[in-house]
Amino acid sequence: MQKTLFTKLTIIVGLCIIFVVGLMMFRTVIAERQYYAQSVVKEIAQQHVNPQEVITPFIIIPTTITPECSIVGDTDAAKCKSAYSSTLTVFANKTSATQDLEVSTDTYRRGIYHATSYNGALKFDQSYTINQTLQRLIADNQSVSNDSKTLSTANNSTNGNGNTKTEKTDIHWNDAKLIIPVSDLRGVATLPTVTIDKQAIKATYPQSAMLNGLSYVEVSLPNDVLNRLTTTSASQQEKTNLVAENLNSEPLNTQSSNIQTPISQNPNHQDLDGQQSDNSRHQALDIVVDLPLSGISTLNTVPTGQNFELSMRSNWHAPNFIGRALPNAKKFTSKGFEAKWQNQYLTVANNQNLSKCVSTANNQCMVASSAVLDSADQDDEAITAIEGIVTAEGNIVSNSDRDVRLSSFGVSFAEPNDVYLQTERTMKYALLLILVSFGTFFLFEVIKSSRIHPIQYLLVGCALLCFYVLLLPLAEQIVFWQAYAVAASACVGLIGWYTYYVLDGIKRAGIFTAILGSLYAAFYGILTTEDLNLLLGAIFCFVLLACVMVMTRKIDWYKIA
Repeated sequence: MQKTLFTKLTIIVGLCIIFVVGLMMFRTVIAERQYYAQSVVKEIAQQHVNPQEVITPFIIIPTTITPECSIVGDTDAAKCKSAYSSTLTVFANKTSATQDLEVSTDTYRRGIYHATSYNGALKFDQSYTINQTLQRLIADNQSVSNDSKTLSTANNSTNGNGNTKTEKTDIHWNDAKLIIPVSDLRGVATLPTVTIDKQAIKATYPQSAMLNGLSYVEVSLPNDVLNRLTTTSASQQEKTNLVAENLNSEPLNTQSSNIQTPISQNPNHQDLDGQQSDNSRHQALDIVVDLPLSGISTLNTVPTGQNFELSMRSNWHAPNFIGRALPNAKKFTSKGFEAKWQNQYLTVANNQNLSKCVSTANNQCMVASSAVLDSADQDDEAITAIEGIVTAEGNIVSNSDRDVRLSSFGVSFAEPNDVYLQTERTMKYALLLILVSFGTFFLFEVIKSSRIHPIQYLLVGCALLCFYVLLLPLAEQIVFWQAYAVAASACVGLIGWYTYYVLDGIKRAGIFTAILGSLYAAFYGILTTEDLNLLLGAIFCFVLLACVMVMTRKIDWYKIA
C-alpha cells in the first residue's frame, strides 16, 4: 500500500509539471498575440496619426546680428565675422489652456484590433505684455532705423582711434510669427483659427521652417499690431538715447542717484514717461488659439510662458497621468474625468531652455518633439533640444555634451482592462487551480476509497488547461468578464459531467463541480480588485489550506501508507 501511495503521488506531481509546461507554452501564444496587437497600433500610428505633444504657442522674431570687430587697416575689414541670423522668443505673460477630448476605441480598427484615439478642441487664451519684452530687447543703447519694421541696435563703444565696427542687430518685425507647435500635424484636420486683438486669422503652414525639428503652424501678426510694437520700440529707444546723452555729458559716478539726476532735469523726460505709460496700457496683446486635434493613446502638453494653467476634460474613465507633473486637482464622474495642472517651475525652466535653443546662431539647434505609444516608455523629459551644427542633410553634429531638455505633462488613454494582461494575471492562479482539483480527487480516493486512474487525472488536467485556451480568443472578441464566464462555464460543465462517471455518483460529482466553480468565481473576484488582489489571494490560500487541514485532521496517514 505504501508503494501504491508513493506511486500515485509521484504521478500527480508529474502531471502538475506537465500542466506547468503547457502553461509556459501558452504564455508564448499570449506574447505573440500581444506583440501583433501592438504592431497593428504602430501601423495605425504610421498611416493615420501618432500620439500628440503640443507646445504652448509663443511668438518668434527673427533678427540679423552683425558682430563687432576692430579695423586697423583697410585690408582688415574682410577679417570681421560675417553677419548671422538669430531668433528672439516672446512668451505669454499669462496662458489659460483648456482641452476637451472625446476618447473612442472604434475610430481606428484592424480586424479585432483597435487603437484608443481621441478627438478634441484645444484652446489657448493668452495675454502678452510686449512692452516688458521690448525693454529687455532694447538694451545697450539701441537705435531705430528708418525702416519702421526693423529695429537696429548698436553698441556705441569705440576704441581710442574710433576704428571699431560696432555690433548691429536688425530685428525684422515684418517676419514676426505666432508659432503653434504640434508633434504630428496630421492630427490637425483643419488649420486652427487664431484671434489676435479680436481679429480672426487663419493659421498657415510655414513656407520655410524657422525652427529646426519642430512641426508647427504659424500666424503672421497683423499690421496694426506690428505698428504698435515698432512705435513702442521707437519710444523706448528715444528714452534710452536720452539717458545715454545725459550720462555722456557729465562725469560718470558710481552712485545710482547721480545717474538718474540728469534724466529728471531734462524737460523731455516727463513727456517720454507719459508716452511710455500710455504705450504700456496699449501693449497688452490678447491672443486666442482654437486648435482642433486628434491623436492616439497619449496627449502631452509642454507649458511655456509666465503663468500657465491647463484644464482637461474627457469622457475616458481610467486615465493614466504621465510626465513631470501630476494634476493639482482631479475629479472622476460617471461622464469621465476632469484634471487641472499648474506648475510654475516647469514653465520657467522651459522658457529658459527653449529660448536658448531657438536663439542659437544660424538656427544651429534642433528641438525634437514627439510622444510615444507606450506610457511606460515615456521619458521624464518630453522634448530634447540638441545643440550643434546642422548639416545639409538635416542632421546635427553635436558640439556640446550637454542636452537642453523641455518638460511636459499629460495623460495616457491606455485601456485598463487589457485582455492580454488580464489573461496573464489569470494564469498566475493556474497552478493553484490544478493542485486543488487533483487534491480533491486524491482526497476522494483516500476518504471515500474511490479508484481514479492517472489517465483520468490527465484528462481533467487537460480540461483545466483548455480554460485558458478558450479565454484568450474569446476575450479578443467580447468583453473579458463575458469571455471568462463562458470559458469557466464550459470547463466546469465538462469536468462535472466527466466526474459523474469517474466518482460513481451525482453527489460526489456535484461536490467536485461546486468546488471547481467556486474556485473560478473566487479567482475572478481577486482579479477585479486590483488594489487588494495580493491580500485577497493570500487570504484565499490560507482559508484553502485550513479547509484541507480540517478535512484531513482525523486521517491516520500511517495506516493508509
